Amino acid sequence: MSSVARSGPLTEQQERWWLRLYWREKGDIDNAWSKQWDLPAGISVEAATAALTVLVERHEVLRTAFGLGPDNLPYQLVFEAEGFRLPLTVAESGTLAEYGDEGGIHPLVGGSMYTRPLWSVRLFVEDDEVRVLSLVFEHIVLDGSGVRNLKEQFLALCAGTERPLRITHPLDRAAKERRIPRTPESRAAYSRDPRSLAPRLLVPATVKEETPDPRFLMSEVRYEGLLPLLDRVCRAHGVSRAMVLMHAVGWLISRYSGIPRIMVVNAIGLRLPSDDSIDLVAKALEIMVDLDEDRTLAESLTEVSAGVLRAYTEELRLGIRDQDSRLRLEKERGIGSVRGLYFNYQGLSEPDTPEAEGSPSVTEVEVTRTDAWRSGEEPWSYATWIYVDDTTVAVDFDVDVVMLPAETVHRMAELLPRFVRLVAEQPDSPLAAARALLPADFARSTEALLVRGTWVHLDTVAEVVAGCPGVLAAEVSEEGGEIVARVSLDGASCLFDVHEYVLSRLHLEGDLIAPHRYRLAEGSASRATGPGLPDLAAGADWLPGDGTPVLGPTTEPERELVAALRETHGFGTVNLALTYAEAGGRAVLAPAVVETLRRRGLEGLQLPHFATAHTLRAMARALVRRKPGHAL
Repeated sequence: MSSVARSGPLTEQQERWWLRLYWREKGDIDNAWSKQWDLPAGISVEAATAALTVLVERHEVLRTAFGLGPDNLPYQLVFEAEGFRLPLTVAESGTLAEYGDEGGIHPLVGGSMYTRPLWSVRLFVEDDEVRVLSLVFEHIVLDGSGVRNLKEQFLALCAGTERPLRITHPLDRAAKERRIPRTPESRAAYSRDPRSLAPRLLVPATVKEETPDPRFLMSEVRYEGLLPLLDRVCRAHGVSRAMVLMHAVGWLISRYSGIPRIMVVNAIGLRLPSDDSIDLVAKALEIMVDLDEDRTLAESLTEVSAGVLRAYTEELRLGIRDQDSRLRLEKERGIGSVRGLYFNYQGLSEPDTPEAEGSPSVTEVEVTRTDAWRSGEEPWSYATWIYVDDTTVAVDFDVDVVMLPAETVHRMAELLPRFVRLVAEQPDSPLAAARALLPADFARSTEALLVRGTWVHLDTVAEVVAGCPGVLAAEVSEEGGEIVARVSLDGASCLFDVHEYVLSRLHLEGDLIAPHRYRLAEGSASRATGPGLPDLAAGADWLPGDGTPVLGPTTEPERELVAALRETHGFGTVNLALTYAEAGGRAVLAPAVVETLRRRGLEGLQLPHFATAHTLRAMARALVRRKPGHAL
């Protein structure tokens, strides 16, 4: 068994990834990251194993696991290379399809996240040679050239050669982070948080109908002949392939939704040519993309590219935005988490050779598409996964068809190469000219309204408000840019209870927003806005936050929750009307609260209780006594 070489605190990025690992083990949907390499002929199992062993010795991050310290905070353990058990299995190549279909991307789930190495590898063998290598990481390993760097190292080692690298472990990166001064003044200099500018959903739900099953589409589109066009744009405007494709996909999403500004969650944000360290990516970079149709196609593209660099520089200088401030921001907006367009690019960023003089003009782009449908994925998602090799561009549109119908996805797949061609051949045309590419019925069809920059469906709000215990009837309308809920209550309820009920359900509905004001209907049996507070006259408005009661712990679960907060955070609370973040709770300590309550015999808390606008009282209501015989 390998001994511990050194240990230390997590970086900011590692903390985020550690939280994702923890909640995934509690049943949250979050895939491991996986990569499959087709290998050249002539690599034996022995050679592959020896190469992987060298990589493990070379890269401490492959010998790093997370633990939980006595202060309830996570830390990282780096194990000695000597005695380290290589997480490797060997299988026949004929089992490759089965491996993918039956959970190959989840081989590490089920063990303790505190002790296991956070990666695994499987070799698929045919005729005593390794044909395919599958890598699965619970944390994502990334270096300056992307994952391709690790593959190059592996192949070089299999061939008996070396590829020297400077390597920086996250522990060393953490020490550097702590040396960067991050004062309140420096953080105040941050440009406005993209989440304050973006709607909760880039695209509203389509017209309310029965939710389809399966509702998640992975449309894999391959483009033969697109790469020369792509590279022509890159050379002409000094941008990367990823930026050309992000610009194209972003414009299509923008034109479908009708919003010229979208938030892109960019998975390539930390890749810079000069950075050959290995680090962990716990969240991708968030960038606001403004698509000003008065600009030319070339200007629009270069502005998107420059915006990505500015966003990366800003985050590098000032650090990752605080998660707890994000929770407060989203509660103020009355929404759940913001979901931008996830964009993941894999492949060489730039053309590998200059364009030769007299190169033939690009003629046709051949498009082939394969659709696969799934159930049980994370709702309200829109992601594009892009892979570029020597001849082909492949784009996987991974979407919830409640947001982007299959027909729209297929149209986007057809339009993408036409848009790239337009940029290549008419760069000085205005961006607005690209609208001529769109079918007349391309724009979304929805009953949702855009209120304060966020898509909201009034029927959804009314259904949720009416579902609160004690509500006899509810009507919801939009008045002057606000959502107003007109509510009739029984004698035992108050409007604060209704609002708290809505807040606790923000993570369940993609087009739900908490009402900006509530109005008691005429004849409502109850007019109290909270214990000890004056009655509210029928027809008068109550604004959340005005007259919010102070709720102390009264039930056993509430008292246990307060005790757990005191044990893990060092403080109690006298007001259960606050959210976890408002009460001073730190996101990174949320797992410690869950484990402390489990030791006390209570369970039921999940990620949304900490990461959305649940009040502490609502969290306590979710706690249930563990049944006898359940293991801790």
